[in-house]
Amino acid sequence: MRLDRAGDTVTIVHVLELISRLKQICNVDPESGKSCKIDDIRDRLRALTVEGQRALIFSQFTDATFGVARLAEALREFRPVVYTGQMTATMRNAAIESFMRDPERKALLLSLRAGGQGLNLQAASCVFHLDRWWNPAVEDQAESRSHRLGQMSPVTIFRYTCINTIEERIDAKLRKKREMFQEFVDDAQLDIAASLNESEIFDLFGLSKQRGGRRI
Repeated sequence: MRLDRAGDTVTIVHVLELISRLKQICNVDPESGKSCKIDDIRDRLRALTVEGQRALIFSQFTDATFGVARLAEALREFRPVVYTGQMTATMRNAAIESFMRDPERKALLLSLRAGGQGLNLQAASCVFHLDRWWNPAVEDQAESRSHRLGQMSPVTIFRYTCINTIEERIDAKLRKKREMFQEFVDDAQLDIAASLNESEIFDLFGLSKQRGGRRI
């Protein structure tokens, strides 16, 4: 593998860049432009909207190939509203108002970091995660946007993970981190660094640190 051949010049930044690229490919095949995830979201939305439900759809990517802009194009029939950190505060406020006031706007497409906090979006009863974030708490915060005072319906969460890919490894780490967080919170022990050694901490993120060297 290219990173192996790079030897000691490899840094954590190189590894995370590779992971990001692999996650993008899991969203959309860059050669064919096809996406089983987006196809499934479209099919589910067609059924859900017939029942009067509306959705929040999160992605950590915002571009027109792998992220929010791609979703906006693929889901045009649902008159989606876009909300990302690249928009001005005025534009973001207008997007939220449009979604909350217009029941014909069936989906709100959000970048995970911009839309994960500070919003009350109880008009939606379904949440989709196109891709997964390292920190399960960030996902939980995003999902809680629909769990707000005035929510009259059960909220359904959909998370997409492609099998036999980097996403499956990330999902396994997220499950372990959720279990570990619950254990530490229950025991009132929040200092994770005091309870795990260096290799275990790196392993939370699917990385390995080579003892006796600088390579990661």
